Amino acid sequence: MKKAIYSLIILAATTMLFSGCDKDGNPVIPNPGDSGDHAELWHYDAPIKGLADIIPAIDGSGNIYFAGQEEGAAGGTSHVISVDKDGNERWSVSFEESSPTHVIYADDKVFFGFGDPVKIYALNAADGSVAWSKDLSADYDFEWSPAIAYANHKLYISSGQFIDGFLFAYNPTDGNELWITRLYDKIAIGLAVKGDHIFVDDLGTIICFKDNGSSADSLWAWEEPNKSTRSVLNGNIAVADNGNIYYRDADIYIISSATGQTVNTILLDETFDHSSSSVTIDGDGNCYIGNGNLTKFSPDGNQIWQSDINSGIISPNYTEEPLIAENGKFYNGELFSLSCVKSDGTLDWVLGVEAGVGNLHPLAMDNDGNLISYATEKGVLYCYKGDGSKLATHGWPKRYSDMGNTSSN
Repeated sequence: MKKAIYSLIILAATTMLFSGCDKDGNPVIPNPGDSGDHAELWHYDAPIKGLADIIPAIDGSGNIYFAGQEEGAAGGTSHVISVDKDGNERWSVSFEESSPTHVIYADDKVFFGFGDPVKIYALNAADGSVAWSKDLSADYDFEWSPAIAYANHKLYISSGQFIDGFLFAYNPTDGNELWITRLYDKIAIGLAVKGDHIFVDDLGTIICFKDNGSSADSLWAWEEPNKSTRSVLNGNIAVADNGNIYYRDADIYIISSATGQTVNTILLDETFDHSSSSVTIDGDGNCYIGNGNLTKFSPDGNQIWQSDINSGIISPNYTEEPLIAENGKFYNGELFSLSCVKSDGTLDWVLGVEAGVGNLHPLAMDNDGNLISYATEKGVLYCYKGDGSKLATHGWPKRYSDMGNTSSN
């Protein structure tokens, strides 16, 4: 499974590199600095390179946390790093485990996991010291890279062995196991949590569990129609404020969290086939997805608008879900550029960056509305001046839900 996903990532990257040209067949590359109001504020060089998306978590003071693996370091040498809001290193911790998950910031701790071997760590956010850890490969013979999420002052973990998956809840303070439930022949590649409901994605099967405090009950399971058309493999669950689940695959399914029944299906045409975009959701339940351009759909499944801004791979190219700010604008990091789309779907600005920067991966936003992106091909964390608007506080405004990255999707 892991090798297949990595192959898809490499194929998608190759496709992007060769698909954007002008009318004469030349690559479309914007001029660096073509939006002076959104210049680079600082950058931090890190020993982490590769193709994987790295989306930092940010705490209330603006401190930034991220994890990744050294390029070519098969089987080990990963790093978890924290910098302050000005890009100064606070601490850096190295591990011999490989395939780190995204990091979560919550309760003055940084939570993350590794896929080889399967381990879970909690670091003290102040200094990077280990608060507690769990070796799930040693304890349970687990072999699947864990999915992690945080809510209700609990850390939720799913991993498994062979074809059997398990869902855990841990006390985030001391790592004590609160409960465990078996998924049987299901393996979670994504988790999302809303209130006391936990949604597990197993490649097109979504299972809803209710956290009862000391145990969890399975409430319902939803099976995706026409699984053979599946095109996206990264656990694409997002949850609206009304509790409806938005699940992107070949189409977008809106599912009632109360009943597990499909509320609406948003049909996506063939222009979305090569897009890895999940969805982000605003406070009114409208969802946004990229296929090069950016498209807005209503909760009823109707297309409200689609931008007409893409003329190549870079200028700009919304192939991943956008970040939504309080000002109603949408932000995206892409190859050689950063861009912003207005609330009506028209282009606001594009910032071209030096070609050596490479791909600016899906964004995070700090407390001042500045845009944070880790360019894994170059191994640099960048901060660019934003528009002064903070991350939206309603809906599902970014991948991993919020500034703390508390959900896996």
